[in-house]
Amino acid sequence: MRAAGISAHIAETVPSKSNTTTVVTIVVVVVLLAAAAGAAIILLRRKRAAALRAAGSHVDTTDHPSAVHVEDTTSATDGASPSIAMTPPASSRSSTNMTVFLSYRREDSADVAGRIYDRLALAFGQDQVFKDVDSIPLGVDFREHLQQVVGRCDVLLAVIGDQWLVAAKADEGLRLNDPKDFVRIELESALQRGIPVIPVLVRGAAVPGEAELPTSLGTLAYRSGIAVRADPDFHRDMDRLIDGVRHHVKGG
Repeated sequence: MRAAGISAHIAETVPSKSNTTTVVTIVVVVVLLAAAAGAAIILLRRKRAAALRAAGSHVDTTDHPSAVHVEDTTSATDGASPSIAMTPPASSRSSTNMTVFLSYRREDSADVAGRIYDRLALAFGQDQVFKDVDSIPLGVDFREHLQQVVGRCDVLLAVIGDQWLVAAKADEGLRLNDPKDFVRIELESALQRGIPVIPVLVRGAAVPGEAELPTSLGTLAYRSGIAVRADPDFHRDMDRLIDGVRHHVKGG
């Protein structure tokens, strides 16, 4: 009888197999719910971080219709002088207007025009400087597009090198004498609209005389220009050019 009583007591105190299974199931469910809640919190934090990063980026499509780009303020110019770092970009300007239209011929001054653009973009902001006709949308009249873009600028810089005036197409005469020449259209649009045009002289070039220019560009001969020389004078000359551009910037 005593042995039987002990056996009955043990049977009452030891949990059944079904009860153990239930407890394990509850623990597994609690663990899964906790893991799901943790994952949801991590995902929410990532979404908030992405939203903050997106809010801090400036997306511009006005001046470059063929491509959307996010302005990168961390780029630097090769061989930058201390004065570059001290020049703040004009980020508060309206995206509907630009500061500078940079006109140049690739076969004449593509390399130096690229360096000039870097300094201008650093001083005024990338979205405030128009450099290449590559951004002209497909299917539009490039003459009208260039006229519209030039019309939104405060100043046009005409980069003139030693081949600017004599650049020619094969068996077609001088490019400047072609009414469809991009450079000619750019300059004509600026001169007709009364937009300041600054000749930027590179590689020892001089401002062309009136007799050397098409009639529609004759007044270019009387525009005061500035020489931008090679190193070690490049950045010093660019400082002077940027100061000159600021005199023509609306609200600047």
